[in-house]
Amino acid sequence: MPSNMAFHDLTPSHRVPKAAKSLLGLGSKFIVTPSKTTGSIEQTIKRFQRDFHLKVYFACECDEATELTCAADFANQQRSKLYVKSKWNPTENDVPFWVTARLSKFFARVQRLFQQRRATSNLLPYQEEIMNSLLDDPTLLFPDTDKGLGPCAVEYSQYVEDCLVHLRNKECYQQLSEEEAESEVSQLTEKIELWLKKYKQVLGKHAVGYIENHIKANSNSPFGQFYILYKIHKGMKNGRWPTRPVCSDVTSITHGIGKWINEQLAPVQQAQKSYFKDSFALKEMLDNLVLPPNALLFTADATSMYTNIRTAPALQAVSSYLRTNYPNLGGDVEAVIDALHLVFENNFFKFGDTIWKQCSGTAMGTPPAPPWATVVFGITEDGFVPRWVITIPFYVRFIDDVLGVWLVHPITSTNDTNWEKFQLDMNSLDGLEWECTTPSTSVNFMDLTITIRDGRLETSLFEKSQNLYLYIPPHSSHPKGVLTGLIFGQVLRVRRLCTHEADATAKLQQFFTRLTARGHHPNDLLPMFRRAEENAQNYLARNNDDHARLRNRKLLQSQKQVFFHLQYHPEDPPTRDIQRLWQDYVAKPPGQKPVELMKNDAGDRVGFNKLVVAYSRPLNLRNRFSVRDIDGRGKPVSQCLAK
Repeated sequence: MPSNMAFHDLTPSHRVPKAAKSLLGLGSKFIVTPSKTTGSIEQTIKRFQRDFHLKVYFACECDEATELTCAADFANQQRSKLYVKSKWNPTENDVPFWVTARLSKFFARVQRLFQQRRATSNLLPYQEEIMNSLLDDPTLLFPDTDKGLGPCAVEYSQYVEDCLVHLRNKECYQQLSEEEAESEVSQLTEKIELWLKKYKQVLGKHAVGYIENHIKANSNSPFGQFYILYKIHKGMKNGRWPTRPVCSDVTSITHGIGKWINEQLAPVQQAQKSYFKDSFALKEMLDNLVLPPNALLFTADATSMYTNIRTAPALQAVSSYLRTNYPNLGGDVEAVIDALHLVFENNFFKFGDTIWKQCSGTAMGTPPAPPWATVVFGITEDGFVPRWVITIPFYVRFIDDVLGVWLVHPITSTNDTNWEKFQLDMNSLDGLEWECTTPSTSVNFMDLTITIRDGRLETSLFEKSQNLYLYIPPHSSHPKGVLTGLIFGQVLRVRRLCTHEADATAKLQQFFTRLTARGHHPNDLLPMFRRAEENAQNYLARNNDDHARLRNRKLLQSQKQVFFHLQYHPEDPPTRDIQRLWQDYVAKPPGQKPVELMKNDAGDRVGFNKLVVAYSRPLNLRNRFSVRDIDGRGKPVSQCLAK
């Protein structure tokens, strides 16, 4: 069992039973073993049969060089993810007889492996009692904390009031009756349909189908869901924990068109002068800087950027900017601009038994919110950043977080005046306020601590003190590969982001210790860490061309495999048993040609032979304790509003 078990009790009187730590301390990603093993795999077989038939039917024979070229072209294309999957299914008459013969034997034997029976729980009896009691207690909720700092506990009334702190802001939100909301959504649906009809040729059939499919799927419940994240790293203020409002729009009527906008704004976002993709891209930029002796670092953070972007002026500014700089965006810039109005002027969502409309501001949690926020302030940056290029030779921003280099003026009073003027310039966008740190030789920015030393910038990992490091414990019902992926990813991340090898090694030793504190045995971890270090060394030794070739080869390999989809259960037959049957009856049946040498009806070799058992996961603790829907948990939200 893990020795590091903790959660954040934010209830006013810390009323959550101490024993709850033994459950919540497992972490929100912990998966409780389903009570029964997998029985029928009929749906898995149906899906696999269709996928296999498609692979065979569309097989096209060519040499490896041609395949790699095709893979490179495929990788370089910006393929849209907005399409509705085809339901066409090749029949047995569309594929050679050998396909049916091999698959029927494989299916008959693989189904015998799965016999449903009662499973052994990975929770102790008292932990199951605690879980059931917490789930049955309507007065307690367990929302997430901001920045992924671990689970927290709050009272229902506390959570509702913390949400209403945001929703009572009449400049941003308007409560609607059910009749008003249905009328507004009906009108919005008509507007989107007219937009689709108007720009059908520009959008293309795949995007049109994708958006129409989401409208149909969400028509019965067309509203997003409002919830909050607790910003415990900010500390309690005036007796309350600050929170971040979020609106999940997956179920909303605008979700499909929002995803389309996200794709259209992506290149506009990436073209912003201050843009960088992630910490790794930032690290490369910092490594190339040489600073003079009077250089200091500063950061700036927008106060509630999303909700404080005033919708009307922002739409006007972005529309003008797009028309001037991107007249052919999305095939027709007017299609994008009209879509922006549809999405950002029509955010409808539910909270408890109440329905709301966002009058101003941007809803965090909607697909286009990050690129939209990046572009909105990018327009303002174009106006003021160039004026400061002598004093600020380096300036970058990740949505609402700014990092800059400040060259100190030799006259203190002039330097102070310049600093005040710069902050005024930053706050020139209507509705946004920025909190700037005092320039210094070291700052924490995103997940990095950046320090000036001898005119160069050194980096180390930055981790918030409130982080509980609740890594998935070994008895969680996760596939074994999850831990391997975690270790490989973290080792590579540390080696790429830390300037000094000794610092990186110390960080990895700390990571190793934290994993053992979560119940993982050192003897199990050491081989994985060794392989992860080798992987990191190989990665860092490659140049950009090497990385591109490796990506293309992996893409080619991925096209030569077929997936067997299952929900993971630790007591189900192991992957090796499924792979053995695959080899014996499909890939290399005794006395028959290997599957990759077999041909389809067009005479082309199939060319694939690898089976991947692709596991999905059961519900984790975050899913079980979700606060997206709080109806019936306590006093209705509508009554809480009345006081």
